Amino acid sequence: MSFRVRPWQLAALIIVLCAGVIALVFYYRHRGGASASELVSDLPSEDALIGWADVRAIRASGMLDLVGEPKVAEEKDYRDFVDQTGFNYREDLIAFGFSLRSDPATQQRDIFAVAHGNFDWKDIFRYTKAHGGECAQAFCHIAGSHPGRYLSFYPLRSDLMALAVSSDPYGALLVGKRPGKKPISVPQQPVWIIASASALQSKDLLPEGTHAFASALQGAERVTFSLGPTGDHLALAMDAACRSPDDASALLIRLEQTTETLRKWIAREHQTANPADLSGVLTGGSFRRDDRTVFGSWPIQRAFIEAVAGGSSR
Repeated sequence: MSFRVRPWQLAALIIVLCAGVIALVFYYRHRGGASASELVSDLPSEDALIGWADVRAIRASGMLDLVGEPKVAEEKDYRDFVDQTGFNYREDLIAFGFSLRSDPATQQRDIFAVAHGNFDWKDIFRYTKAHGGECAQAFCHIAGSHPGRYLSFYPLRSDLMALAVSSDPYGALLVGKRPGKKPISVPQQPVWIIASASALQSKDLLPEGTHAFASALQGAERVTFSLGPTGDHLALAMDAACRSPDDASALLIRLEQTTETLRKWIAREHQTANPADLSGVLTGGSFRRDDRTVFGSWPIQRAFIEAVAGGSSR
């Protein structure tokens, strides 16, 4: 007995399959909570620096007060954005995760991020279009301040924004749930950065003045830096995982020698380490080893945070 598929049955089957695909995409894009591990797992992570800032925890601990009022709050573009969209990161941003990757074609850093906060999407879409951007199906992109660069974004959820700054006007589409991708293990501190071995070797990803220190970290498979409050200042902690105890021992020696060399160089130049720049931070480092892992700690004074944030004391 033969079975003949009628046109209406085929149409119904196609509709069911399409609905299933849409439901699956919706599930993977919108499921899950808003933990650091879950959110940064939405970001491109290969050969990248991955970072996180729990703004709500920072705000509750008083760490946000250490930076004063960043200069971004003084910029006209930012003031206009706040006035026209009602979004103020000090009040409305809950957490922020990012990944930095080097674009070999442009030799520039591409930024991918996921922001957890309170967003008025209608006002944000309206602001984007009013400033020359385009929005379609809740996905927006707008030309950046540098030629060939674009800011793109879209809502992962009503309280989650995926965004990117890259040479691709649709770069934000690389941010989102991926089937089969497992959440990564992350520190408990409110601020942290995780760097792979390849990211540490990239001259494009690291800030100026850190390349010599990064070279001392060669041999580590993964390095995690985390920042948290300690008394009246902050402390930067390092966790460097190595391939073997011998590699860890070699790394420990390099870090201690690099720190001591910097101290001697500053003394030879008849200068003192400045707590407002990297010289003050790096010379204050202390280190220890446990099997294949090397741990480091540096005190971070308020002057350095203010300098990095571009702010001033209240």
